[in-house]
Parts: sequence; C-alpha cells; structure tokens
Amino acid sequence: MSPHHAPVSHEQALMLRRMNQSPYPTAYITAVRITLTGQVDPAALHRSLDALAVRHHALRTRFVPAAPAGEWTQAVDAPRPVHHEQHDFTGRDPDDRHQGIRALVDAFIGRPFDIAGGHLLRTALVRTGHDRWELLLAYHHLIVDGWSLRILLEDLSALYGAESGGPAPAPAAVQLQPADHARAQRTDTAPERHATGLAHWLDLLGDRPQLLGLPADFARPATFMGRGADHAFSLGPALHTAVRRLAGQCGVTPFVVLASAVGALMSRLTGQHDIVLSVPFFNRTAAYERVVTCMAGPLFLLCEIRPDDTFTDLVERTGDHFFDALEHHHVPATDLLDALVAERGWSRQDPPTVAVAMQNYGLDDALKMPGITARTHLESLHIAYTDLVFNMLDTGDSLDGIAIYRSELLRADTVAGWTRDLAALLTELVDDPAAPLAAAGSVRG
Repeated sequence: MSPHHAPVSHEQALMLRRMNQSPYPTAYITAVRITLTGQVDPAALHRSLDALAVRHHALRTRFVPAAPAGEWTQAVDAPRPVHHEQHDFTGRDPDDRHQGIRALVDAFIGRPFDIAGGHLLRTALVRTGHDRWELLLAYHHLIVDGWSLRILLEDLSALYGAESGGPAPAPAAVQLQPADHARAQRTDTAPERHATGLAHWLDLLGDRPQLLGLPADFARPATFMGRGADHAFSLGPALHTAVRRLAGQCGVTPFVVLASAVGALMSRLTGQHDIVLSVPFFNRTAAYERVVTCMAGPLFLLCEIRPDDTFTDLVERTGDHFFDALEHHHVPATDLLDALVAERGWSRQDPPTVAVAMQNYGLDDALKMPGITARTHLESLHIAYTDLVFNMLDTGDSLDGIAIYRSELLRADTVAGWTRDLAALLTELVDDPAAPLAAAGSVRG
C-alpha cells in the first residue's frame, strides 16, 4: 500500500458500515454556521480555506472499497481548491436573508458527498450586512469529529491572520495525519490482547439487552437510524456546581455523575435495571491531539441499578465501569458488535440505543480572526443515529444540553418532559446522594 493509501480507522469502518445500512445518504453530513462581525477579507478567507486543505490530509481524502474483501481504504489526493461559494444578501430584507441562508444550509446538508471522489468539505461565505457575514462549513463526519472541528477553526484563524497581514501566528506544526492513526491501530494491538479484550466485553455485557424499552409514542421502525429532531435544555449553574462537588467526593469525573443520572432515569422509564449506554469517545492521545480526522467512536458504559443503591453507590460503580471501558477501548467496535450479535443475542451491529456525551469546550473562542468576532452555531441534525442522545456541554459555570432523538419514535413534548425529569431527578440525587436511590421522586412514563 503506497504512502498515500492506508486502511481506514476502526472508527471510520464502523461509520462506513452504518452508512451502508442506512437509507439516508446524508446521514453523516454535519454543518456549522459561523456569524462573523467585522471587516472580513473574502479573498484572504478563500485562500485560507485552500491552505487548510493543504495542511490537513483529511480534507482531501477519499474512501474506496478494496475488492474482493470489501474492506475500505483511504487515499489522499493532491491539493486542489476547496468547494467555496460567495453570496451577497445585503440587498434583501431580513426575512428574505434568513430564508436564503436557511436554503443554503439545507442544500449543503441535503446533498450527499461522493466519498469515493473525496474532498468532503463544502464552504460558503454570505455577506448579510456592512460588517456582518455568515461562514458555512459542511463536511462529512468520516473526516471531521467534534474535536477536529475545533482544530480546523483554530488553524483557519491562524491562516487567515497570515493571509490578511494580521498578527496571528502560524499554525502549530502537524506531525501526524489520519493514515498514521489507522495504520497504528493495526499494529499496536497484539492478537492476544485483542482476544482478551473482546472476552472481557462479552463477559461484562453478558445477556444485557441492546435495546432499551423506552415508552415510545410511535411503533419502533425496523432500522436503528432515522429522522431526527432536537430539544435544547439547561441544567443550570446550581446543578453544575453540585455535580462537580459530588464527582470530587466520589473520585470520578462530572460526566460519570451525569451518566449515572441518565442511567437511573432510563431505568425508571423502562423498568430495566442493567442499562448499557453508548458514550462517544474521542480517543485522543498527545501524539494525535492536532490531527484532523474522525477518531470518535462508541464506548459501552454499563449502569447497574441495584435495589438498595444510594446515588453514591451508583456513581462509584458506574465510575469503575467507565474507567474499565477506557482500559479496553482498543477492541474495535465492529468486532465487539459482531460478537454481541453472534454470541449474546443482540439484534443488529449497532451501538446501544441511548447515548450520553459531555464536552467541556465551546467553539466560539476557537475562531479568532484579527478584528472579527465569531459566534458558532451547529446546525440541527436531520438524522438521529440512535433513539436518544443527551449531549451536554460544560460551559464552565453551567451544564447546557441538547437531546437528539428519533422523531419517528418520540414526540417533541415527550423528550422535553424527559429532560425536565432528568433535571429534577439529578437535583434530588446530588442534594442527598446517601439517600436510597429508590426514594427519589417519580418520573414520566
């Protein structure tokens, strides 16, 4: 295999498999819209976007199946200009400007990428006022995860600063590229360690169900992926403080406290006592901290709800399972899912149907162009990868969330009610974590 060709990573292999099973060709397209205020140099920005694709191989990578086994490979093409559009909406009235931007976003998200053709990034700059602009970036999740998006914005800032004559420093050197990560995955884990890790997961998960029996509003569709919607909510500063305090007392991260509460809520909604959650894991080491690619894959987190538990008991047990999962994350999710279907009765090679995630970084401060302020908006997802995801952001003084859900399965008011239940339950549990878990208040069902 030439230096410009490499196997795909384990995370990309899982995504490619799910793409092949999905009826939605745009399932893994993500868009971010950035409102810029200040005097933008459109030509300098365009040159900076082209330079970004030169710098990061992911932005000019294509994915092709290798016959006859059907395994995928990634290939890096020579640099070429990125897909970039420029529009001027300053002559439109406010409603027409809004509709025009919305139509552009929908077009960027709604048009599938040709992953075999590569260059899986679309960009546009729209002028909406004298010093107001909208920068749109749409990309395939195969090449950019949430961690990578921040790197792209930071590097775009530095490149634009250099192109426009500003004081911004040059971007930090890139030592490794996505192909290095994929190759390392195939050489760093000995067969014996892989077998031991796989056996560990099968023993841990046992016969615990893949599917959580949520009280759905509509009949369950046949697929695990479907049309999506989202609901924004906030747990507020008081809960943020209480969660961090309890995490310190239990020797875990705030994420573990939140995941334990989600597990408790799911147990009450379903009547199940062994809750397996899917946890997006960025899988970043120091060597790959500045590599733009998709390294995010699912960890499986077990929340065991026992009759006499206190919330402290549940948090500490979930923390043990979480750190244990990190120790065994080297097992590819595709291999684990295949084994769970073959040996443990799971119905499909898909992650568990409820997920929880927490990020402790925002994106507004990642794009720092000279003389320009930026505000970042992640555009609504049209596709839900699973039944329900609690996606939390630790802003530093609050916990803000977005619940992403399958609109073919759940109503908006149902999900909104569950987020209120989560806030009420978590408030009660962190207020008296030594009280019996069963004594906490009731939830919707």
